[in-house]
Amino acid sequence: MFFMGFVISAFADEIDSDLGVQFEHLVAEGISLIDLRSALGKNVMLLTDSEVLEVKRLAEAAGLGFNCVGSPINKVTVAEGSADVELAKLRRAGEIAGMLGINRIRIFSPEGDDWGVIEPWMAQQVEYAEANDLVLMHENDGKYYGSIPTQAKRMFETLGSPNFMAAFDFANSVQHGFYAMKDWFPWLLPHLETVHIKDAREDGKVVAAGEGVGQVRETLAWLVSQGWEGVLSIEPHLQFAGDRGGFSGTESFGIATQAIKGILEEL
Repeated sequence: MFFMGFVISAFADEIDSDLGVQFEHLVAEGISLIDLRSALGKNVMLLTDSEVLEVKRLAEAAGLGFNCVGSPINKVTVAEGSADVELAKLRRAGEIAGMLGINRIRIFSPEGDDWGVIEPWMAQQVEYAEANDLVLMHENDGKYYGSIPTQAKRMFETLGSPNFMAAFDFANSVQHGFYAMKDWFPWLLPHLETVHIKDAREDGKVVAAGEGVGQVRETLAWLVSQGWEGVLSIEPHLQFAGDRGGFSGTESFGIATQAIKGILEEL
């Protein structure tokens, strides 16, 4: 689905646990790309090669393709995690992406605020991406380093490249007291690869796009004025939001889809 240069994708596991239900709903909504975060009852990183290929086969049979591997890479603390372990996960995510015929991987930055630790941690992943033609899309999620605009700016100014880009999430930003046009743009624009469509109210409750204070309309209108073209990934979290994913259900996902379609039609 294309709107004004935007391509619409979705975290299909928000719809239903059953792939058949997911794919049928996506086709009905005119959405042709999937952000693969989980399938067959497993996180994408736990799928075997044969399971990845089966998901691909079923998706292609429904006329669907993939936008990215929606990995949880770097969702660890610097105190408890290991940069080497996360790099090994990235290698596996790269293998999964290759089987799906794509090169885009959603990642995060670890929890912590010591740039002296964060920089080499992230740098080795960027180096791996550059050497293997991968595009890492960093999401501004939760308590992690890159959820703070000033810290994310430092990270992108130091490590930003065509292989290390941003996946901006409106709701995540609101939940930490930051706003798209006040705190993230315009500095993020040169690094922007994709936008996650998820809004939130002042109290942090996740709502459909345009129903919160995330400045979804204003930001998308500004991106249009700047000539930005990219992927908008629907990730509503309307029934459940957790550290490793969320869920909406078919009805709520439909509401979320119609909300962003309505905003784009207004633009």
